[in-house]
Amino acid sequence: MIGVASSKKIRDVDSRSHFDEIVNDVVKGGFIGLGGQVSYKALSFILHIALARILGPYSYGLYVLGLTILTLLQRFSSLGLQNGVVRFGAIYLGRKDKARLKAVLRSSYLISLGSGIVFSMVLFSLSGFIATGIFDKPDLALVLKLFALCLPFYSLMMVSANSFKVFRKMEYEVITHNVFHPISTLFMLGIIFLLGYRLLGAIFAFISSSLLSAILAAYLLYKIFPEIISKIRIEYDLKELLTYSLTMLLLGFSYILLLTIDRIMIGFFGSSADVGIYNAASITAVQASIFLGSFTPIFLPSIAELSNQNRFNELENLLKLVTRWVFIFTLPLSVIFVLFSKEIMGIFGHEFRMGWTVLVVLSLAQLINASTGPVGSILTLGGRQKMELLNSSCLGLCNIILNIFLIPRYGILGAAIATASSLTLVNVLRLFEVYSFFKMHPYRYSYLKPILASLVAFGVWLLMDLFRQTHETIHVSGIFIFVITYLLTITLLGFDEEDKLVLQSIKRTQLFNLPVFRNFS
Repeated sequence: MIGVASSKKIRDVDSRSHFDEIVNDVVKGGFIGLGGQVSYKALSFILHIALARILGPYSYGLYVLGLTILTLLQRFSSLGLQNGVVRFGAIYLGRKDKARLKAVLRSSYLISLGSGIVFSMVLFSLSGFIATGIFDKPDLALVLKLFALCLPFYSLMMVSANSFKVFRKMEYEVITHNVFHPISTLFMLGIIFLLGYRLLGAIFAFISSSLLSAILAAYLLYKIFPEIISKIRIEYDLKELLTYSLTMLLLGFSYILLLTIDRIMIGFFGSSADVGIYNAASITAVQASIFLGSFTPIFLPSIAELSNQNRFNELENLLKLVTRWVFIFTLPLSVIFVLFSKEIMGIFGHEFRMGWTVLVVLSLAQLINASTGPVGSILTLGGRQKMELLNSSCLGLCNIILNIFLIPRYGILGAAIATASSLTLVNVLRLFEVYSFFKMHPYRYSYLKPILASLVAFGVWLLMDLFRQTHETIHVSGIFIFVITYLLTITLLGFDEEDKLVLQSIKRTQLFNLPVFRNFS
């Protein structure tokens, strides 16, 4: 009996040690991803502020509508190869099969380029019909023709960014897609605006930066894998590559609809200015998803590993931990967007302030999205892909129906309510399904601590706001006081043992190895 108990204790210690390693990997990888996400979202946010302030709601709305259609077509023109190249590229790299690896990379490039050219010609030819026959906006025709020229380069850039994942060169993806593309767009934008161009100049800046980013990505890929242009014999397996890629394209169709359908339908039912104002609110609200977007990708391998080994207790503990910390970071950001919605929308220009209600609704939707954690990934990697496909299909269909019903009645606020309702509904469904299939959920009692901390911070802000009305305290100080009060309250409420493990992992990241942080340790 003693021997059995001892063996069980050893297994428990090994299991705990392995769980600690997984937590450390998720935190470390999540903060690396967070760095890339922050750089991309910050630069993109600055770019859209510049565009909105210089172009105004009407021209900015035309730009956004054209860019939305371009993004939608890029997803289809790539034929899902951005997913196929990662899967099969990683397989052949692991086997050290350079012939097939070369075939996958070259096939993805050539097919994406060819498909991009075809879709570009179609968009160019139909631009007049789309502008007048569908959206009743004649000025949109030239915008679409110019964006059509960008489609092949944009497709190549996106496929290249995913090719770097094959070689685990995430820094190259960050360089080309997250940093170089928005920075070069801003740089080109400044030069072209100084020459006196406005809307057309903004589009030319995007085209130029997409071309330069595609060239840079191709060079970096050659640097990683020079065999791509060598005389190594190519062994094609196009059927397998395209079958998988097209399947992934279909799986992602509803997600594409969620990203684009609201703007497209606002363009159909409303004005170009409505599109511009809504987009400004939307790209602001989506900043709150940065933590979920950073930690979910690094969480995926752990889901696959633990579910495959039927270690669902550890998976549930990890799900609870990741979800709670994503919620801790997301909650104050979302609340700030709600409390200071008018001031934040005013950053884009005075005319954009009317979109503050849209920012409030979409910020709350992102908070709900973060509060449910990566439950959709649990379904997908836990062997319930068909259920997640059904969820995604319901999400897309629900969003379309609600947009059709609400936009004509409530305008851009109706579009925000439609998107928020669809996102909330699908996450509730996922929570129910994860509990039904795996008997797990992402919540524990300590989840209430950040909610209590936010209420305390909100109370302090209310008192300060009364003071501000008398003494005209600036809003920046209000945000600062809210965040500090929130963090202090969270700390005073205390952390669980697993939370302390997360804090230790955070402290071990590269950020806290900087001298300025070491001085305080």
